[in-house]
Amino acid sequence: MSPTKSRGVSILFHRDWLFQCTSQYQDREGRMLILTGSLNGAPVTIINLYFPNANQMQFMKKAYAQVQSLSSGALYICGDFNMTPNPTVDSQSSGGRPPSRKVQSLGKRLTDFLHTADLYDAWRMSHPQVRDYTYYSHVHSSYSRIDLGLIHRTLIPNLLDARIGPITWSDHAPLILSFRASFPARGMGSWRLNDSLIIDPAGKDETARVLKEYFSLNASEEVAISSVWLAHKAVVRGHFIRQGTYKKKQREVKRAAVLQQIDALESLNKAQPTLEVASDLLSLKKELEHLNLQVMERSLRKLNYASYTQGNKSRKLLASKLRAKRLHTKITQVECSRGGQVRDPTLIVSEFANYYGSLYNLGSDPAVPSPQKENISTFLEEACLPTLSSSQQVDLLAPFSEEEISKAICALPKGKAPGPDGLTNLYYQKFASELTPTLTGLFNHIKLTGQVPPEMLLATVITLPKPGKPPTHCANFRPISLLNVDIKLYAKLLASRIAPLLPKLIHPDQTGFVPGRQTCDNTRRLFDIIDLANRSGDPGLLLSLDAEKAFDRMHWGFLHQALEAFLFPAPFIRSIMALYSAPSAKVLSMGFLSPIFQITNGTRQGCPLSPLIFVLALEPLASHIRLNPLISGLSTPAGEQKLALFADDILLYLSDPETSLPPLFTLLTRYGQLSYYKNNVNKTQALPLHIPNSSLRTLQNKYLFDWRTDSIKYLDVFLSKNRSSIVQHNFVPLLQTIEKQLQSWRMVELSWLGRMASLKMTILPQILYYFRNVPVFLPTYLLTRMQRLLFAHIWKRKPPSISATAVTTPTKLGGLGFPDLLKYHRASLLAQLIAALHAVEPHGGYA
Repeated sequence: MSPTKSRGVSILFHRDWLFQCTSQYQDREGRMLILTGSLNGAPVTIINLYFPNANQMQFMKKAYAQVQSLSSGALYICGDFNMTPNPTVDSQSSGGRPPSRKVQSLGKRLTDFLHTADLYDAWRMSHPQVRDYTYYSHVHSSYSRIDLGLIHRTLIPNLLDARIGPITWSDHAPLILSFRASFPARGMGSWRLNDSLIIDPAGKDETARVLKEYFSLNASEEVAISSVWLAHKAVVRGHFIRQGTYKKKQREVKRAAVLQQIDALESLNKAQPTLEVASDLLSLKKELEHLNLQVMERSLRKLNYASYTQGNKSRKLLASKLRAKRLHTKITQVECSRGGQVRDPTLIVSEFANYYGSLYNLGSDPAVPSPQKENISTFLEEACLPTLSSSQQVDLLAPFSEEEISKAICALPKGKAPGPDGLTNLYYQKFASELTPTLTGLFNHIKLTGQVPPEMLLATVITLPKPGKPPTHCANFRPISLLNVDIKLYAKLLASRIAPLLPKLIHPDQTGFVPGRQTCDNTRRLFDIIDLANRSGDPGLLLSLDAEKAFDRMHWGFLHQALEAFLFPAPFIRSIMALYSAPSAKVLSMGFLSPIFQITNGTRQGCPLSPLIFVLALEPLASHIRLNPLISGLSTPAGEQKLALFADDILLYLSDPETSLPPLFTLLTRYGQLSYYKNNVNKTQALPLHIPNSSLRTLQNKYLFDWRTDSIKYLDVFLSKNRSSIVQHNFVPLLQTIEKQLQSWRMVELSWLGRMASLKMTILPQILYYFRNVPVFLPTYLLTRMQRLLFAHIWKRKPPSISATAVTTPTKLGGLGFPDLLKYHRASLLAQLIAALHAVEPHGGYA
């Protein structure tokens, strides 16, 4: 507030209530703020006023005239009016003196004005006979109710409660008005373990004691191990809830006692103001302020310690500083499947559940025929897939050991959101010794029987809006599935056994999720294919397929039979398919949980095993493309090159498009009928190479691809027609992106070392990705410009204090180890050359 006692208005909105402003007005003195817009989709006008000490009614009329010109929807007027509607009951002086005639006249004029404007005093309507006050004048030792909340007559039915809180850290009391909303803003959400309960040594020891006692009393052959495990979750959840409640009460007990004393003395002083009571109140308020300062001091000390120890390191704290403003996860409305729009969060979450329920249950759609086992078997036999040896099969069937499970628990990442049971990764890591024996028995039981309790397979789906798309359609949100940690551990154990086998089962064309393979293996090969095509001058077509939600659509029957075709042993397949025995999910949005819906297709998102079994299920399609003589690729000394894959990102090179495209799409249709795979033709990108104009027009009329002329995008890399334009299509946009990112960080306060760490953590990986995936010699000027950009950022665009050589010298040699982009670029090119010279997996067939 300014010395002239003006500029004292502001309006704050809780994050759960999304306010979209359509117009805003504020006067020059800062006494009036008028906002019109929508609050969670409902039109509102909210006004905050700070009246002057004189000429109050003149200000009131001026403000209301402005309100009338801007107002729309529900009208709320709040503020410090510096006058009372009824001075006789709305004020109390220490000597019991009645209000002056001037004050009474001012109050009557205000009351008459409110009556004329159809505005009502919300607090007085809720308490017609009560005397209470919002302001205490230390100078005059008097109380008055000068802070008002006014509402229009149409809002009276929605008024639930109005109350005045205690006067604590200001000379004004808070005025709290409660209204009935058309729908709640946020639900209760689901329980989640507060990790601070197990970081505290005393809390950790107590929890360990509870776990040991529980398992010693309940682990027996008479009780199913799955029942013991599920019951343990209920027991430990109850234990944590009690611990959290007790700690919260302990923290608040002293503050609550002081607040209770303040409230009691406040009531006494309001009834009959005295200097003695006022003095006691002042002492209690100072004590409350001291308690609040202690809490703030501890928080600041903790924050300063974290900033000092971690602020300059490539960790979560630095990443959160650099991260752009987070996406707004508040959803105000979505299109209803039956038409129209819904705004009620409970209906919104149901719409999401219906949408994902349809996506994950394609078998119930009459338009999607169910695949026949015989047709799947025929397709897989024709694919001529490699198979596991007998020794590999035996290794897969070995029981899980406690050592394997302990290793998997140690590898769990920190800070990840838990699944529906609320137990975090840190819980498993802190109590690994108590949990591992039971987990070993449980996982071996599941592996042997193929049966998983449905509660363990339940997932929580949260939704994030896709950038650049309107957040009003369910399809424009990205679903994130949160699985329980125990089921992720089980899947991780299976994945650790399958992963070493993939290089022998999956062709080198597939680089996604196969150990020892990288994206640059395929991008380098694709650039070589384009070079060869340009040298020969033969017509060809680069085709980047766009699969629609490939992971979510996978048919389980096809997946099962594909695993059989690779000769995975039946008991091991049963242990994998146990993850798909009865999976289900519920959508969490704005704190509301949808009804549970079942899942009957798709690999589980967030599951460590999903990408591995997906590439196994996709390999038959890739094998068919390679074996089909009607689909022609480019002949090279290493064999015919037709396709490159990174998981479901498929790029094909067709040397005779007119004859190759029909059998290709016949094959895609056949594979889709068996596995639910679906290709979006309109989003499939095509780049013609040396195709005559007449033939190209025929192809463009027949196939409604996204036809490109200069380059095609694959794995965020632009594959250019001509090698001369590779730099222009890839590194120039990268440079622009870096410049924009560094520009957005100019207002972020970081130390010199912090700025270095930020570049290593965020910018360097982007640069290295292009260095490794775009094998081209960069012009010196471009590398120099990039390097100068980085140096300018660490020195805040000021002259450097240390030479570039000292900054880029490795730390072992006394330098700071800042990236030298020229050396990184040379190292990337040399690494690819060495990899090509020592290639273990030839591109002509399986390794």
